[in-house]
Amino acid sequence: MTTRMDLLPLKLFSIRRILFLPLLVLTIFGTLFSLPVPGFTAQDSPAVAELKQKAQHAYVDRRYAEAAAINLEIAEKHPESAARHYAVQMLGTLYEDNLVDIKKAIKWDREFLEKYADPRQVPFYKEKLASLEKLMKQEQAFKTYQAIRFANAGDEIMVKKFEALLKEQPDFLLKDDVLRELGYAYDRLDKRRQSYLAFKAIESHKGEKKLSSTDQVALKAASRYWQMSWAWAWGAWAVIIMLWAVVLMMKPWQHLTWTSIRKFLLWPVLWVALTAAAMPSFYSLDTTGYPIIIPDTAVYIAAGLNLIILFWLLLLSKGKFWQTRPWALRFLSPALAMVMTMAVLYLFVIYQPNGPEIIDIFTVKLHHWDGELRRML
Repeated sequence: MTTRMDLLPLKLFSIRRILFLPLLVLTIFGTLFSLPVPGFTAQDSPAVAELKQKAQHAYVDRRYAEAAAINLEIAEKHPESAARHYAVQMLGTLYEDNLVDIKKAIKWDREFLEKYADPRQVPFYKEKLASLEKLMKQEQAFKTYQAIRFANAGDEIMVKKFEALLKEQPDFLLKDDVLRELGYAYDRLDKRRQSYLAFKAIESHKGEKKLSSTDQVALKAASRYWQMSWAWAWGAWAVIIMLWAVVLMMKPWQHLTWTSIRKFLLWPVLWVALTAAAMPSFYSLDTTGYPIIIPDTAVYIAAGLNLIILFWLLLLSKGKFWQTRPWALRFLSPALAMVMTMAVLYLFVIYQPNGPEIIDIFTVKLHHWDGELRRML
């Protein structure tokens, strides 16, 4: 038979268990609240915050030595501050890109990797350190490369200096990066052949996988634009020369009369009057947002070229071949005039600044108009 003394330990155990559960819950909550919340860090002292702001302003104003000195002060004198994370990262960047001291860049990048890098940054910084260690033997060439990159001296000067660097350092470890810079710079300078050759050199050196998706798009565009401004342009020149040769071989001057010349002069007068009447509409066009704007001089040159086409058409109509075949003239002259006009127009556009892009835009518009016309029909 169970006595009261026997039940006492069981009651004490139950009471302790009841008290233990709330204490356990409080301990867990206390631990959770003591943990740092992601995205929130302890605020630095006003002095450290001011130093960080000064370093940022110095960097933006391109006072790189001053920015490095301030970040170095934060890193060495305020080791427990949250701003040290930023300072260590910026020191690695400054000594790599602007002040170019590879040993110091490696030192600070390694410290950032060991103390501050998150898992997503680790592979990048490991690869970065490996590249910098390889460049130790070519530090002077690397200094020249970085100085050219961050000089902001314009594409023409940058191209000349990069070409000189490759000539002096043909085995430069960052040769592909230099070629990539050249490819984009030549593209901005509207030198499609050189742009194509720069990207092609990277592809032939390391294979197509070495090119990023953006680089591959740039390579294909440079190749196509080069063909448009070289192969297709020569084709247009060949057509124009052939059509002029055909007309001259028919000796049209033998059948020219003052009457026919006076009639011909009416066409240029009418064309000039039509162009003058259309110019106010041209100037009233709203070109806001247009990627490419055709200058006024180009419009006047195009009008003048059309006069040459009209003169060629007069000579064509007076050719000896047509005197006994008037039906052939009526049948072929519209097609020949269209071919001559298209060839002259193509050459006129392709030799404009950004001519290939203008043709691309016109082609897109032409397809759009064709689709609209088909829907209407």
